[in-house]
Amino acid sequence: MKISFLLIGLLLACSAAFAEPRVWTLKNGKTLEAEFVSMIGGKVSLKTDRGKVIKVPEEDMSAEDITYIELSSPPDLDLSASRTTKQRVFADSLSELPSAMYNDFTAVVKQKSTRPYNHELTLEFFVVGEEKAGDKFILLDYKKENFRLSDGSRSVFELPSKTIELIEFEMNGQLRGELYEGYMLVVTDSRGEVIAHRAKNEDWFTHIENLRKLPVGKMFDDNCERAWPTRPKRFY
Repeated sequence: MKISFLLIGLLLACSAAFAEPRVWTLKNGKTLEAEFVSMIGGKVSLKTDRGKVIKVPEEDMSAEDITYIELSSPPDLDLSASRTTKQRVFADSLSELPSAMYNDFTAVVKQKSTRPYNHELTLEFFVVGEEKAGDKFILLDYKKENFRLSDGSRSVFELPSKTIELIEFEMNGQLRGELYEGYMLVVTDSRGEVIAHRAKNEDWFTHIENLRKLPVGKMFDDNCERAWPTRPKRFY
């Protein structure tokens, strides 16, 4: 019953061809190698390698094939993040830490489409800073959490970051420290396929596998590989 309910929104969907043919299995055990064409009015249209379109009733399709169709039609998502800040200025002008900025971020995933989608999704939230007077990035925070879009349309999921402290200080007459640079949000489905992302710097998304391996608080270069501070040098 749940599968049928989820497919109500798909019945009026426009046809969408999948690039690769696959083997479809019917409930009676018969198989068919074909490309998915569309699902309209409770009928699944499949095209064979000879170009013949075969229409199969939805109720005759296996649960695995129905899930494949649902996952291949992900929801339309809007990704954003909000930021609140609070600054602390140290009273002692001779202090090595003249000021600190406390930042709180919240990642927001909004469903724009009205079609129900009842499969688990995963949100990854990267908060990135940069050196002041340097050219390296800093992974300020990384969060990862599974979620489901709530029943009904236009549901919202939020994921807060930890409180991030960015400090500015003077060293050898030069103002140094950390600045906020931007964020990246990545949403994947239960297969691990990316269905939506938003990044201040597309290099972060290109090299996301490197970024996923980086410990929070460490610096990285344009390829998202571990890097040393520009100067002065720090030793770990």
